[in-house]
Amino acid sequence: FWDNHCMDDRPAPDQTRIPSTLFVNGDLAATQDIVIDGRFDGHITVPNHHLSIGSSASVKAKIVARSVSIFGSVDGQIQASERVELLASASVRGHVVTPSILVMDGAQFTGSIDPERSEAAIHVARYRQRHTQ
Repeated sequence: FWDNHCMDDRPAPDQTRIPSTLFVNGDLAATQDIVIDGRFDGHITVPNHHLSIGSSASVKAKIVARSVSIFGSVDGQIQASERVELLASASVRGHVVTPSILVMDGAQFTGSIDPERSEAAIHVARYRQRHTQ
């Protein structure tokens, strides 16, 4: 699953990339996949899409996505309707709400996991995204 998202430096035509040289502070909502290689502080809302956090990335955020692959550092809350993957280089601190989680050998995780509330949280995020545009 995650092999298709972060292994190539060229962004796919249907994804947005935040490069390692960029620091973003604010809210990000998108209707396509997102790859973050830089620093991001704020809210990330992509309830129908995939979010990849690259190995050079540092993210402090409330995240709502369909699926999330983490290679870098994340501090915050993650809500994913399908799956969260913490790869070997990942360092995650916070609360994860998802029905499926993969934690690979070497990944660091400090926090809590709630598999029960993911669908409701995603529905609320989709509603908010539709009604704030």
